[in-house]
This record gives sequence, C-alpha cells and structure tokens, in this order.
Amino acid sequence: MIKKIINILAKAPKNTLSQKELIKRLKVRKKDVGAVKILIRQISNSGEIVKLKANHYCLPNLPKKIEGKLSVTQKGFGFVITNDENEDIFIGRRSMADAINGDKVLVKIKGRSNSRGLSGRIHKVLERGSNTFIGVTYFYGGKIFIEISPVNPGRGIRLIGSKKELSEGKIVKARVKDWGNANNPIIASFESIIGNANDPANDLKMILHKYDYNQSFPSSINQEVNKYSEDDIKNEIKNRLDLRKEICFTIDPDEAKDFDDALSIKKNKMGTKIGVHIADVSHFVTPSSLIDKEAMNRGTSVYFTEGVVHMLPKELSADLCSIRPGVDRLAVSAIIQLNHNYKVLNVDILPTVINSKARFTYQEVQNIIEGKNTHAFKAQINDLKKLSIALYKERSKNGSLDFDIPEPIFEMNDKGVPHEIRSSERLISHRIVEECMLLANKVVAVEIPKKIPKKLNFFYRVHIKPDSLRVERFSGLLKRLKLGVYIPDGDMSPNDFKNILKHVEDSPYRSLIENVALRTMSKAEYAIKNKGHFGLAFRHYTHFTSPIRRYPDLLVHRMIKMLDSHSFELKNEWNDKIEDALKLSNEKEIEALNAEREYIKIKQLRWLADRINSVFEGAITGVTNFGFFVGLKSSMAEGLVHMDTLENDEYYYDEDHYCIKGRSFKEEFRLGDRVHIKIVSVQIEKQRANFALHNQS
Repeated sequence: MIKKIINILAKAPKNTLSQKELIKRLKVRKKDVGAVKILIRQISNSGEIVKLKANHYCLPNLPKKIEGKLSVTQKGFGFVITNDENEDIFIGRRSMADAINGDKVLVKIKGRSNSRGLSGRIHKVLERGSNTFIGVTYFYGGKIFIEISPVNPGRGIRLIGSKKELSEGKIVKARVKDWGNANNPIIASFESIIGNANDPANDLKMILHKYDYNQSFPSSINQEVNKYSEDDIKNEIKNRLDLRKEICFTIDPDEAKDFDDALSIKKNKMGTKIGVHIADVSHFVTPSSLIDKEAMNRGTSVYFTEGVVHMLPKELSADLCSIRPGVDRLAVSAIIQLNHNYKVLNVDILPTVINSKARFTYQEVQNIIEGKNTHAFKAQINDLKKLSIALYKERSKNGSLDFDIPEPIFEMNDKGVPHEIRSSERLISHRIVEECMLLANKVVAVEIPKKIPKKLNFFYRVHIKPDSLRVERFSGLLKRLKLGVYIPDGDMSPNDFKNILKHVEDSPYRSLIENVALRTMSKAEYAIKNKGHFGLAFRHYTHFTSPIRRYPDLLVHRMIKMLDSHSFELKNEWNDKIEDALKLSNEKEIEALNAEREYIKIKQLRWLADRINSVFEGAITGVTNFGFFVGLKSSMAEGLVHMDTLENDEYYYDEDHYCIKGRSFKEEFRLGDRVHIKIVSVQIEKQRANFALHNQS
C-alpha cells in the first residue's frame, strides 16, 4: 500500500494531491478509509511523503528554499508563514540569522520533526518589515539601546544621534541606519521622544505611534465631510423605501457613541418578518472621494479602552450615519421573511429610510428579558429572543462553532492603570444581536451574487478548514489531558470541534481548550472566491452589517446600491478596486488585532506591577524548554515561571509530552494544570511578567 501511495503521488500533477483525492485513486473500500488515513499519517510522520497545508500530500521534494514572512514569538522561536500550500516552517532561536519579527525572508529547509513539523533556518532577508522602531531606551556597556515589543532581537538595537540628556525608560522613535548582522546590533538613528515608559498615560500614545495610527483626520477630509448635512438625508428620502413608521431600535454597549445597526420584528401569517437595518455610509462616502480613500487606507476602526482610531470622521460615524433615536436616517435593510420554523422564505435587500424608536443597552434588554424591567417594546424583544434561540439551534445543529472566550474589561484609574480587570459577560441580549447579524450577512452573501452581472466580482468572508498539522497537535493535546472526549483520527469537522468544546464546558481545562482550538483554526479573511466559512458552517457568508467601522461592509453596500439603481461601475475598475481593497483590509485587520492585543497586554502588566508579591490562581498556558507560562484566572494576564525558580528537584523539558518534569521526584507541570503563583517582577518595556510558584512542597 505504501508503494502504491508513493506511485500515485509521483504521477500526480506537481506530485501533489489532497487526502480525499489520494484515497479516491487508491480505490479502497469504504470500511477501510479510516485505516488508510492512519497509514497516510504514519508515512507522513516517517518522512516518506510530506504533508502540506489544506490536507494535501506530496513526495519529499519540497524546494530547498522557501519565501515567507517571519513571525517571532515572545518565547524566542518563530515561524515562517508562506503564501502557498507549504505548512508554516519552525525557526529555532539560533536559526534566525539577522532576521527579526515581520521580515520577509528566504528560509532553508532543515528537515521535519514529529513535534514541530517542518523546520528551517533563515538563509536571507528579502525585505524588512519596517525601517522604523518605537522602543524604550536602556543603557548597556556605556551605550544606549532600545527595547522593542513584542519581540526584541537578541543582538539588540543601538541608538545613535540622541540627545545627551536622553535617559533610560524613554519611549522613542528611531530609524534604521545599519542592519548589522547576526552577531552585531542594529544601528538606529534617534528621531523623537514620545514619552516616558514608566508613565501609564503614554501607553496608548506609544501604540498609536508604533502602528502609525492617527485619531484625527486631515483638514481636506474634514472639509469634504462638512459639505454634508441633515438636508442630504431629507432630499434622499423620496428615493427609498420609507420605513420610518416601523418599530425599530438599536442594542449596543453602554459606552457606544455610534450605532450602525437597528432591528425590527413582526409576526405575520407566514411566520416572522425580521428587519436588519444598517447605516448607509455609502451615501456619504462616495467612490474615489477623499473620505473614501482615507477609509480604505484605514480599513477598520481600532478600539482601545482609552480611545478609538475611527475609520470615518465622527461627523459621519457618530452623527449623520449613526442610527440615533428619534431622527431620520438612511439605511440599507435586509428584510427577511421567515416561516413558523424560522426558515428563510424570501429576502429583500434595498436602500431605506428609518427612524429608530429607542436606543437600548445590552443590559437594559437583558433586564427586560429577565422581567426586571418592562418596556413598550417588550413583545418585540421577546420575539427577538425566540428568533435568536431558533437561529442558534439551527446553526449549532449544522456544526457552527460558538467560542465563548471572555475578553478583559478594564476599569481605569485617572493615571491610566487598571484598578480592576474583569471578564466580559455574554448575555442573551448579545446573542440576539449576534444571531440577527449572522443571518443578515448570510442572506446577503446568498442573494446578491445571484443578481449582479456574472463578470462583476463579489466577495466573501471565508474561513477555510484548519491545517491538518495543527489539528494533529490539537488532538495530541486532548489525548494527553485524558478528557474522555471522542477524538477523531485525521481531520476534524466543525461538529467535531463543537462536540469537544461542549464536552469541556464544565472542565477546569475549558479556557485552555477553547483558546487552543481557536488557535488551531485558520484566520478568517476576505476573498473573491467563495470557500465557505468553516467556523460558522455556512456555505455563503460576507460582511454587511458594520460599514461605519469596516471598509469591506461599505463595498457590499455600494454593490447593493448599484444593483438597486441598475447602474454598475465599469467592470474592470470595480474588480480592480475590490482586489486592492480586500488585500489592504486583510492586512489592516491583522494589524488592528495585534495593536489591540498589545495594548491589552500592557494594561494587564500595569495591573500586575501594582501587585508584586501577591498570590493568584492560574493555569499553565504554554510550556517551553526554559519554563512555563501561566494565565491568571481573574485578570487573564500571563507571566513566566522560569525553570530556574523551580525548587526541590532538577527539572527538564520533556518535549514528547509537552511538560516540565522533575528528574528525581517526577513531578510534572503540564498544559492546563492549575497552579498558584506569586508575582515576582514586571518588565513593561519587554512586555514580560515573571512569576514564581507559591507554596511548593
């Protein structure tokens, strides 16, 4: 059988086949498919064939050198992420050469190990990720250096041309003059001081500089925005379906300043008619205008506790486009008729004008649902609750995943330090909005492509199935934890993931499993080709519901408006713009995610720094050859317990079992283990906290 597999791959185009196609060509009986999958995995592990991304296999003739982008972890090692079907390539700390995080590199393949998969070493840097750094100053050997986050290169970054009075702990901007080499530091020229790293009030300022975010807009854009007024809305009403008498309302967080979606619901003879009404940003942000170009370059709004980087000026996002109660607002509405079993019968997606009758917070809606408060729209809210339950049950039955991973909520003091960190709470009212938005995004992705000219590009929010190697690692973790849950061989379906997550709902490992499962998934992105959405188990999905804060949603609205008016832009011009916009939006989304995560980490470290020597409960979230990382239960902050701090035995890293083990007494520290730790020190500039085990025996 092994020879047959190798022969089939040898005759295949590019010597590459998917597992499904390989099994088909082997012509095995249905009852033997499981055994063949195990065999394929075994000969892949032995190196006789090679596993690629998307569950493809090939003969071991990978190119000796592969291009990709280097992503370095705080733990010191990294991965080269490629744009083709090759799996991510592991790069050890000693194999980085002179590359740093974010560089485009050429990597030389070294081989494969069962634990890490494909591994290599950096052969050459092809393109630097950035020529500027935002970092914190420190002195070493009489010279001044800067520390950058989240990963500082081991060879260091030496600062030149700085003012003599420049002291340690300053946040500075510097530009690279000489990249040096693997053994010599990067030389960077001082440009400006941003602030003092010890002052928490500068945390957001540092993030804004690092990611080149600007909270304000150029005067030319403000002038363009100021041309619009309420009169533009009044003059447009006659061109739209008038829904101002319909009962619709918004449901948002307490602190929300802009409202981009409203809901309406009615019972009728056929069942239920749900209206998802989305702010019509496209009326004000016209193609190729200055506002449009700026919105496309920003791609998305970015949210921090201490401020927001908006995609659109507040005159639009918080006023003319915002669905504020009691005022007429332009919208693009998805009006969906459902039968008595909440199945879609028909859909209308068109420009409308609405007038919101109320502005609810999530907690206010929750109080109405629980009977703590009453309201004139209580019946509509309860109907929305019934609808959301039915929609959730239906997509859950189809394998749709529902990660309930809490986010940290900061309560800040006036100095910029959290005095409290609590987990976000998911209410029934959140579910109402989520399910209605998912439904609207799905029906738009199904209906609009049917109606537009065939050669005009539409685009989707796609989420491909997880990489097989990541699934194997996830399966291995589950087996080591011995949770008693069914773990399928080979690939996992959405239902497999769902069943695993349901099984660990009451387990102490729940948070760990949910986070690892999420990391096992591929990253969702925008694409012209529809590849489906694995996590939601939807065949069609797009983003339609948040044009105030996401540029792709604005483009979907434009397409709907073109369809409504039968006036399509030039095909090539539209298609080119879609491709450029999606590429930029995917990049900006990842950048925003990184910025928000870095901000959260800094604030968590500020909280930890105020609690040196305090003891907390946590769980082991990562194990390395120098110690293990612990995530705290209360604040979700993370720190390192270094192996050197472990007492009463000599400990070593057991790579095969992903644990730290004592040589004499065999005590183990494994992923998911509950431990109590003491906070020893915090290094804000390195984004690192050091913990020690508490009450070791």
